[in-house]
Amino acid sequence: MVARTFEQVVAATDPEELARTNRSEKYDDPAVAHDDLSKVTVHEDRHDTGDWHVSYFDDDGGCYVAVFGGPEAELRARQYFGALKIGQLRTIRAMMVPACTVDATGRG
Repeated sequence: MVARTFEQVVAATDPEELARTNRSEKYDDPAVAHDDLSKVTVHEDRHDTGDWHVSYFDDDGGCYVAVFGGPEAELRARQYFGALKIGQLRTIRAMMVPACTVDATGRG
């Protein structure tokens, strides 16, 4: 018996979710050694907004998501995903600046 994720079970039973899943694309980031964290994904938003997301995780469980909306959202998301995939851009999976320099309160 093959273990399946919740998303795979839902996709197998919901035609709309299956279609959305079939439009997504993934690749393994060669710069990441851990298999569970190496996936970079481009996928359509689940809430029927027309938005597209490019997402990946870092080694402490943080999630990075770039959201593309508006006209040609899918095209722009796939172009960004493609640039990551071929190495034209790179994923950032570590703090680039010291945490003490980041104002996370949103007040400037």
